[in-house]
Amino acid sequence: MKLLSTLLVLLVAAEHFYIAWLEMTQIPSEKVAEMFKLPYEFMEQKRVQTLFSNQGLYNGFLGIGLVWSRFAAPDNAVYSATILFLGFVLIAAAWGAFSSGNKGILVKQGLPAMLAAAAVLAV
Repeated sequence: MKLLSTLLVLLVAAEHFYIAWLEMTQIPSEKVAEMFKLPYEFMEQKRVQTLFSNQGLYNGFLGIGLVWSRFAAPDNAVYSATILFLGFVLIAAAWGAFSSGNKGILVKQGLPAMLAAAAVLAV
């Protein structure tokens, strides 16, 4: 179960690294406009690109925090740090779904984090 929990946590981290990459380097693009369901013209605005870039940085921090919690945190903090960062992801997913009106965020971002948290709690 420990291996499964680590794999699920790493999956969530990889998802956040991917989101960070998209938000920081791929805006504007037709692919990202379609993924985020936003008009391409909207994403061409410099202010929008800056906002996405900042949001991407925060997603990268979540990914780094999850990797750190599993491989670099002190032994007595691995469990707590992992739950803390997964909690941050769950809060971000809930807020993203609520604030954007896109309930799919709960499934795409929240569900993997919830499964990882359940696996960590089961260890």
